[in-house]
Amino acid sequence: MSMRAKILRAWAMVLAVVLALTTAGQANAASVVAKPERPNIIFFLVDDMSAELLQYMDAVKGLAKGGTTFGSYYVADSLCCPSRATMFTGQFPHNTGVRTNEGYDRGGYRAFAPHEGRTYATALHQAGYRTGYLGKYVNEYPAGEGYKVPAGWDEWHVAGAGGYNEYRYQLTRYIKEQTPGARPHDPSDGTYLVDELGKRAVGFIERSRRYAPDEPFFLQVSPFSPHARVDVKPGDKEPRFPPARRDRPKNKWPAGEFPHGDCGGVDCADIDVTTLPAFNEDTADKPSWVRREPIEPKLIKELRTDFRNRVRMVQSIDDMVERVLSTLTERERRNTYVVFTSDNGFHLGQHRLLRNKSTAYDHDVRVPLLVKRPAAGRQGDLVTGAIAQNVDLFATFLDMAGIDPALRDSRDGRSLLPLIQGRPVRDWRNAALIEHVKPEPATPGFDPDADSRKVGNATPPTYGAVRTAGELYVEYEGDPKPEYYNTVTDPHQESNDPRNPRTAGLVQALDDLESCGKPGRTNCWDAAHLREP
Repeated sequence: MSMRAKILRAWAMVLAVVLALTTAGQANAASVVAKPERPNIIFFLVDDMSAELLQYMDAVKGLAKGGTTFGSYYVADSLCCPSRATMFTGQFPHNTGVRTNEGYDRGGYRAFAPHEGRTYATALHQAGYRTGYLGKYVNEYPAGEGYKVPAGWDEWHVAGAGGYNEYRYQLTRYIKEQTPGARPHDPSDGTYLVDELGKRAVGFIERSRRYAPDEPFFLQVSPFSPHARVDVKPGDKEPRFPPARRDRPKNKWPAGEFPHGDCGGVDCADIDVTTLPAFNEDTADKPSWVRREPIEPKLIKELRTDFRNRVRMVQSIDDMVERVLSTLTERERRNTYVVFTSDNGFHLGQHRLLRNKSTAYDHDVRVPLLVKRPAAGRQGDLVTGAIAQNVDLFATFLDMAGIDPALRDSRDGRSLLPLIQGRPVRDWRNAALIEHVKPEPATPGFDPDADSRKVGNATPPTYGAVRTAGELYVEYEGDPKPEYYNTVTDPHQESNDPRNPRTAGLVQALDDLESCGKPGRTNCWDAAHLREP
C-alpha cells in the first residue's frame, strides 16, 4: 500500500470515529431533550363549597380554559373527615375506617393517623417531589405545641379548630430546610386566614425554586372557607359565614369596599337563596327524617343572609387562587397541573333542610372539579360527564407524577389523567358509591359540623347510595322506605319513586359497592361497573 493510500485510510478511520462520537452525542442529547420534565401539581381543596358558588368565582372558573371540567364528580361521603381520608388514601370510607369527624366515634385524626404513611404525599415525596400542605388538615389534628408533621411533607402550615372562624387561629410553620428540628407556631395577626394561606403558598413556590430547583413540587392549599362559622354567640357581631372584612357590606363594615359587599360582579342584594333548586320543596314523599313543615319566613331571611355571606366568602378564595397562580413563571405555567375541588357540598334550605351537608342529594355530594392542564400540552377546553369520585385523586396525582402503575392502581379508585387529557378511556365506571355513618349524638369534643344540629336541623341516618348517570338510589338504616330518583327527568331529586322497578337491580349493586375491597369481596373498581338491565 502506498504512503498516500495509508494516509487516506488513516483519515477515513479518524472521520469514522468522529462521526460515531458525534452521532452518539446527538442521540444522547436528543434523549435528554426528549425526556419530559415532571410536572408540578397545585391542589386547591376548599371546605363545604356547594356547586352553585362556582359561578361567582372568576379565577377558579378560568381554570376551565385550557383545562378539564368534570360535570359528574361525586364525593364518597359528604362529611369533612371521611371525605379527606378518602382523597389522601384512594380508598372508600368503609375501607379506611374513617367514618365521622371525632375520634371517640370512629373518625377524626385518631382514625386517620394510621394511614399517614400511605397517602399520596408519601408517594410523591419518595418520587422526588418537594411537598407542602397549608390550611385545614383532618378534624381533631393536634396542631398545638410539639405538633407532628405527617410523613411526606416538606412544609407544614396547618391550623387547628381556630381556623374555622378565619381570624382567631394559630398556624404551624414547619419548613424542612429552615426549621428541621423545631415546631414553630405563628399566632394570627388579624389577617384573614385565606389571605395568609395565599401568602404562604407563594412563599412555598419561591422556596421550592431556591431549595429544590431541579425537582417538581406538589402544593396543597386547603382553606377552611366557606365552612360555616360554628362559635357564633348571642350578640356576636361576626356573621355566621365570616367573609373577609373587605368583602362585607360597606354600610355595616367600614373595611368593606362595596355597598352590599363583594359578590363577584353581581350585586349581593340580587342574590336570593330561594332560587336554589328544590328550596323549601314539599317533602311529603321523602323518608321520615327529611319530612318537615315549610321553612318559616324569619328563617328564610336568615338563610338569605347566610347564602350571601357564603358568596362573599368565596371571593377571597378566588383572590387567593389568582394570587398563587400569578406567581408562577412562564416555565412553571407550561409544566403545572392545577386542581380545584371541595371536600363536600352544602345545603341551605333545599328539601327544607337547613345549614348542613351529609346527605346523598346532589347539592351535598356533587361538587366542582376543575383541572388546568400544563400550558405546553393543552388541547382546548374539555368537559367530561364521566363519573368521577374523590377516591380517584390518589391515583390521579401519582399518574401525573409518573409513579409506578402498580402502586397507582392498588387502591379503590383510578386515575382521571386520561380524562383530563382528553384521551379515550375504555370501560370506565358507570356508578358512584356514596356512604355515610350518622355520628353519635353525644359530642364531647369539638365537631364543627354539629353546629346545624343546634338549630334543629335534620341529619340523615346511616345510609348507602348508588349514583349513576341518570339515577340516585338510597337505602337508610332502620327505614324500610328507600329513595329513588330518575335524575334525567328529576335532576334536583324532588320526586321520590321508591317502587320504581329499577330499584331491584340497584339493591345488589349497592351491596357489592358497600362491601367492595373487603376480603373475599369484589374489588371496588369492578363493583363500580353495573350491568345494564
